[in-house]
Amino acid sequence: MKNIIRCSFKQELLAGFLLVAVLPLVVSCLFLIQLFKAKAANDYRKKDLEQAAAVEERLLELFSLLDQTTGELAKNEMIRQALAPKTYGRRSEIYSILYGATEELRGLAQFDLYSVDGLCLYSTGTGMFHKTLPPYWGILKAATVRSGELSLQKAQTEGTWLLAAARPVRGEESENVGFVVVSLGEENFEEVLKGVCGSQDGICILDGFFETVYSTGTARREDIGGVLRRRRLLGEALTEGFHGNSVYVSALSKTGLYSVLLRPEVFTEDTVRSMYTVLFIMTGVSFLLCLAVAAKMSSHLSQPIRTLNTAMREVQEGRLDTRVHTDRIDEFGQLADNFDTMTARLSEYMDERVAQQKRLNEVQIAMMQSQLNPHFLYNTLDTMKWVAKANHIPELATLAAKLAKILRTSISGEPFLPLFEELELVESYAEIQRIRFGGTFAFTCELPKELSDCMVPKLIVQPIVENAVLHGLAESDEGHIAVRASESDDESSLLIEVTDDGCGIEETVMEHLNSRDKKKLKGHIGFYNVDMIIRLHYGDGYGLKVSRLPEGGTRVIITLPKQRGDASAPERGGGTV
Repeated sequence: MKNIIRCSFKQELLAGFLLVAVLPLVVSCLFLIQLFKAKAANDYRKKDLEQAAAVEERLLELFSLLDQTTGELAKNEMIRQALAPKTYGRRSEIYSILYGATEELRGLAQFDLYSVDGLCLYSTGTGMFHKTLPPYWGILKAATVRSGELSLQKAQTEGTWLLAAARPVRGEESENVGFVVVSLGEENFEEVLKGVCGSQDGICILDGFFETVYSTGTARREDIGGVLRRRRLLGEALTEGFHGNSVYVSALSKTGLYSVLLRPEVFTEDTVRSMYTVLFIMTGVSFLLCLAVAAKMSSHLSQPIRTLNTAMREVQEGRLDTRVHTDRIDEFGQLADNFDTMTARLSEYMDERVAQQKRLNEVQIAMMQSQLNPHFLYNTLDTMKWVAKANHIPELATLAAKLAKILRTSISGEPFLPLFEELELVESYAEIQRIRFGGTFAFTCELPKELSDCMVPKLIVQPIVENAVLHGLAESDEGHIAVRASESDDESSLLIEVTDDGCGIEETVMEHLNSRDKKKLKGHIGFYNVDMIIRLHYGDGYGLKVSRLPEGGTRVIITLPKQRGDASAPERGGGTV
């Protein structure tokens, strides 16, 4: 797909326009949907938590009043005497105490007084007289075990009661003489929770085993207790959403009960799906509109490019008289004018180039006819060497052999050679000069074995030695020229030092040589060429440096990168020519 778009400037413009027009819309809509979803969910979650806290507060307030009331009844002396075995109190006084203590709660719960054997003796309700509860299990057993605290438990008897609470009544010797029992039914919970939740909400009260005690609204249609019990067994979060509802679970203090609030989720899958459907419709409409506008605009902008492309193909085929005619005055019009100017100048240049090439060919033919063959010169020098040996002229034989060696290296096609070969050429040159000047100077060369195979550009030391012979020792009857190879302190560079003990270099000449200015190096073109060759190969960090020696004479240091070659070199030490 990417290659298809990139093969045409018009398609690139079209894709760019569509991307700029549609992509921000899609990204903005997605961002707004997610932002609105997060904001609304956060706001509704705060309201849900407030409502869950209100449910918890109502229930805790109810259980607190029950605990306080049952505590007062359990401590009442007349009630203790009335519940004690083989004692009877006046029923009217007992009922007066019972009704007086439960006046504010009788609309929310039923209060009963049971004997230690589980026989109901007094009640605020009807039909409870002589009703029995088993003392060895159920709520009475739980109250006995908890030793004076209010116990809450899901009602075990059939009927309208959902939750039972009981507190033991202790005698004078702390023995259990009876129980204060509280029963709550569905209408009691509805009265307590009136106005807390709406018709779409659900409230559920669970015991410690997540068995449903009371449920209303959407919680009545769902076995929320069973769901939470399975989640706890599987180690899952209890508050995870359930059937499109948010779940809020609260532990009701020390009662052992749980309150569960179910609130419908704000963003259901249908709501989100509807929002994305609207987004896709808007994107589709925008895409079609942008497609029409972008197609028109891209066609308008790409037409001059196609015209120029056609004209350039014609130029590539050799038709340099091709011209682009346009009446546009914008950048494309300027581009067309520049193209016409370029083709006109190119046509003129090609005509001139053909004429120059014709003249150059004529000159080259003439030069080739008068040019000496370097191999003929080398063979002639070799012949001179053998003739000199045959006629017992050793100096002439040495000159011919050394000059032939230098010539052979200079005409070779290899631009680099090992350092030991370079210094052998320098020794050959020094021998030629020694014979020329009658042996008036000495030449030494020091090359450590570990540096002998370093690769250097050929013929870079000979011009420096030549300067030492012609300028440094020009006014001396005898002298010494030394070449020494070493490495830098960090072992990354190769240093070739050429020194002489001659007259020394003038300050101005040394400044000119170190300046690397060709205009100032008139008469020292060899020095400039060597420095330029090194810098072209390795960069401005390398090259030649000239200095004066304190005891007299001149030092030239050639700095090169230390690069190893494959050529092997014989062991070399210092020598004298």
